[in-house]
Amino acid sequence: MTERESAMEMLLERLRWPVKMVRWKTAKAIRSLLLNDESRAIATKALLAWVAARNLESEVISGLSVLMVSPHEVRPPFDDLETSINRPSMAADFLLHEMYGMSTGRWYSAHSSSAPADFAAESYFYEHKTAQVPPALEHELNYLEERTGLPFLRQWAFEWTALRTQLQAGYTRYPTYFGDFGLQREGIVGQFIQRQGELYRSAYQRTLACAADEWGVPFHSVAPFATYGVPALPGLFEVEPAARPAWLPSIDAAELQNNDLASTARALIALQPKDDFQVVQMRIPFDRSFDEFGELEIAAYFASDDFALGDNQLLKDDGQLLESRHYHFDMPRSHLKPRGDVGKRGSALSACCDEYPMIHGYWHDEYYQRGLSLPAPYCFEQPTFQRARPDGIHLSIGDEEVGSTAIWHDAWTPLYGPNSATRCGTITRIRRSQLTAATVRLGKKVGWFVRLSRMEKSEGGYDRSPKDVSTFVHL
Repeated sequence: MTERESAMEMLLERLRWPVKMVRWKTAKAIRSLLLNDESRAIATKALLAWVAARNLESEVISGLSVLMVSPHEVRPPFDDLETSINRPSMAADFLLHEMYGMSTGRWYSAHSSSAPADFAAESYFYEHKTAQVPPALEHELNYLEERTGLPFLRQWAFEWTALRTQLQAGYTRYPTYFGDFGLQREGIVGQFIQRQGELYRSAYQRTLACAADEWGVPFHSVAPFATYGVPALPGLFEVEPAARPAWLPSIDAAELQNNDLASTARALIALQPKDDFQVVQMRIPFDRSFDEFGELEIAAYFASDDFALGDNQLLKDDGQLLESRHYHFDMPRSHLKPRGDVGKRGSALSACCDEYPMIHGYWHDEYYQRGLSLPAPYCFEQPTFQRARPDGIHLSIGDEEVGSTAIWHDAWTPLYGPNSATRCGTITRIRRSQLTAATVRLGKKVGWFVRLSRMEKSEGGYDRSPKDVSTFVHL
């Protein structure tokens, strides 16, 4: 093996690293080699060999996803790629069809047949299924089971058992090498993908194959659920962490001790650039030396003059699930009906909403957890189009940009507290003329919800616990 081949093999193995952000960055690095005329041949050969060596469906899908986010001219011939897949799945066929307009149907036999009547899964499966993979997988199988009366959840356990026995896979638990026991005891964890997580995801794909092959469930009824196994979303995949805005100061103990929340919010809002755009949301991690897992959120709301927060009331963005005929983040946004929050007095309506594409890509989960927040559709009279670019996410009406969100990494780690996300900072902006028109149309004024989230130790205590303090500022 040459030095270059050895380095390529080491790079490809990072597609199995426990941290999702590492997998995302690895896929970008592999793509850059595919785009380079000098390295394309060796990168293609190594990627096909890596895919061929996979013995889990989910890992094959990861390899295919690198090609999915690459230009069609650098992808290998369909036959070369198809013959390298030794663990076919419905999700893999979905990606092949997206890339080449062809699929194989080989996934029909990619399962372990129906679970026997006396099958009983071991306790590990049930105890760790929502720790190793998102609860959405269980929810989707439960939905299919309720719709059909067929044992989807039991089959998932059976497929997992078959894979674990076949591969002699160990019982992976929380990766304590990220952080320490004290952090876990305080509820500070991270989103990781371990070997058992790959088994759960692969067993999920095999369960869908069994449903279509043995139980006679129509393909169109189960195919949409297979896309939960796709790790990357074209478009969003291109977003790079931006630089922290130069005008945004560090938020530390001194800043918070010298000012109340309202004063801090007003001061930060006043620092924004004087241009055609107005900040409508900031999610800012604290200085790491002050609180590694704390953050400050300042979010604009359309509020009645008398609005007041209720006791311990936390306001949250609206959210919408986006469906599209195309497997891409760039898409027109659907209408969203305004839903306000009622406070102790009056009501308030978020100026932003979190976007969550139906086919979302789980490598991007840190960003979804943070919230892909954009000015809400009801801020505009005309339909808007969302587009991801390397410098962030942009909203447009025709050729005019009307909003944007920038994301930066602030001493980023995969760990996060129970009342915050990983150390991703975000700033969402809207064109000032559109915001002014929205206040007139909605008959409300802009106010600010301010939330401080911290992990604090009680007096005389050892462990930290989450603490949220909030206020509402009328300007």
